[in-house]
Amino acid sequence: MIVSLPVQEAMVSALSDTKHVSDQRARYNLRREKLIPALERVGFAIEESGAGLYIWCTRNETDWESVAWLAELGILATPGNFYGEKGARNIRIALTATDMAIDEAVSRLSAADISEVKK
Repeated sequence: MIVSLPVQEAMVSALSDTKHVSDQRARYNLRREKLIPALERVGFAIEESGAGLYIWCTRNETDWESVAWLAELGILATPGNFYGEKGARNIRIALTATDMAIDEAVSRLSAADISEVKK
């Protein structure tokens, strides 16, 4: 199949603009920078979460216990065992939520009672 010259020129123009990529990267990094300290405050350990669309974290409980605890705060997370045996005891938190939702999650984590958190 041969693509016409006008279509080729439009493709070059559309694909040469990468500003949106750096904008999205900055947006996800800011969300990560907000959430990680809030999660650590309530006992979660985060390993190698410097990039990507998700934060993977764990604390001294099953993934389902972590998901249930966060649900009580109104925060949605996915149990790691959905992704196989290696994900067990971890949870996955999406950075694809809106900035407002991320800020609300940080606020809820900051206000959470951590006296019952397993050490």
